[in-house]
Amino acid sequence: MNLEMSASIEDQNNIREWHIDIEEHIDIEDTLEWTNQGYCIFRVPQSIRKVNEEAYTPKLISIGPFHHGKEELAEMEKQKPRYMESFLKRITMIKMEEISAFVKNKEQCIRNCYAETFMVPRDEFVKMILDDAIFIVELFWRHHKGDTSDLLQNIPVVHNALKFDFQLLENQLPYFVLEKVYKLAFVGPGIADNPSFMDLSYKFFGGYLFKSLPRSPMEVKHFTDLRRSVLLIKEGCFSNSRSDSRVNSNVNIGSLPCAVKLRESGVKFIGIERKDLLDIRFRKRSFFNIHDQLQIPCLEVRDETECLFRNIMALEQCYYSFDTRICNYVDMIDCLINTERDVDLLVGKGIISNHLGDNASVANMFNKLCSQICLSNSCYYNLCEELKAHYNNRWNKTKAKLRSVYFSNVWRGTATIAAIIILLLTILQTICSIMQVI
Repeated sequence: MNLEMSASIEDQNNIREWHIDIEEHIDIEDTLEWTNQGYCIFRVPQSIRKVNEEAYTPKLISIGPFHHGKEELAEMEKQKPRYMESFLKRITMIKMEEISAFVKNKEQCIRNCYAETFMVPRDEFVKMILDDAIFIVELFWRHHKGDTSDLLQNIPVVHNALKFDFQLLENQLPYFVLEKVYKLAFVGPGIADNPSFMDLSYKFFGGYLFKSLPRSPMEVKHFTDLRRSVLLIKEGCFSNSRSDSRVNSNVNIGSLPCAVKLRESGVKFIGIERKDLLDIRFRKRSFFNIHDQLQIPCLEVRDETECLFRNIMALEQCYYSFDTRICNYVDMIDCLINTERDVDLLVGKGIISNHLGDNASVANMFNKLCSQICLSNSCYYNLCEELKAHYNNRWNKTKAKLRSVYFSNVWRGTATIAAIIILLLTILQTICSIMQVI
C-alpha cells in the first residue's frame, strides 16, 4: 500500500514557518547535564555490523542524523509533514515556540550525544530533530488514544517495522528531547492529567521482552537503552549503573558443556517464569529434590529476537563496555546451545519458546550472536564453575546413566526395583540352602 499522503501547499507553508529562526530565547528547565554524559548514540562498529548488516539498518524510517536523507527511506519522510500538521492542531502557538526554542537552545547538547561530528548547518540540524521528535511524539500519542484512522497504526506490518526501526542503535534521538517535547506539548497547568512519556513508550513498545516497568523511575538515553533497561528489571526495580553489584565476578565463563552433556551428567533443566530474564540459578540437590537443577527464565524466540539482541549488544559494546550483562547472558545461552539437539532439550523443558518454527535456526542464531563481541566480567562465572565441577564429577555421570537406563520412567523403575528384590531373595534363598547343607 502506498503510504504517500502529501499535505496541501498551504499546510506545507504553515509547517515551514515553525522552522524559521526564533529570536527570543526561553529558559527551559533541564535537570540533567547532558553535555557531561558523553556519547550515547553510536554507529555500530564495522566488525560487528558485517556479521549481519540488516539487523542494524532501518527498513522504513530514518530517525536522527546517521541515516538521514537515504533514498530508500524517502517514502516515510513524506509522512513527517502530515504528522507535524496534526501535532500543530493539538497545541497552541506559544507551546510550539517553546518546543522550537528548546531544540534550538539544546542543539549542541543533542549533537554531543552522537559519537560522530555532523557537518550539518544549524538550521538544518534543528529542523531534522524537530521533524523526527514531533513525528515520534505524535505517533505515540495517536497510539495511546487508539486512533483508528491512522494507516501507520492500522497496517500491522508497517506498525511493526516502525516499532523495530525505533529501537535500532543508529536510529535514535536522545530520550530527553522526546520527553521534553512531549511535556511541553501535553503536560502542564491547565492540561488534563496525561500519562508520562515513559508510559507512552511502554505502551507503544509493550509486549515482547517488555513485560513491565519498574516501580522506580528510569533514566534512559534513548529507545535502545530503554529496551536494555527493561531487560535488567529485577523484582520491580532496575539498575542501569555501570558498576552494578551483579557483575562483580572475576573473569569470563570460558568453555561450558552444552545442555545435552550437562543433562547426561545429571543436571535437570527447569524453565522458570521470572521477570528478570538474566536470573539463571543452579540449585543443588536437597532432601526434597534429588536432582541438581539449572533454573533458566523462559525466553520467547521470534523473528525480531536477533535484531533486538544485536542492537542492545552493540550498545553495550560502545557504551556499557564494563557492564555487558546482556552480552554475557547471550554468551551463557550460546554455551548451552551447540546443536539443534540442545535447542530440542531447552524447548522441551519450557526454557525456550520457539516461534521461528525450526530449532536449527535458533541454534544458528545463538551461535552467531556473540561473533566479534567483547565480554566484560561475567555475572555467571561462579554458576558456570559449579556446572563444570558437576560435569567433571564421574560419580554424577554414573548416577545419571543409571537413572536414564533403569529409572527413565515409572514402569522401568518399577521393573528395576522388582528385579533387585527378586535378585536379593534369590541370593538369600541360596545362602539359606547352603547353610542347611553345612
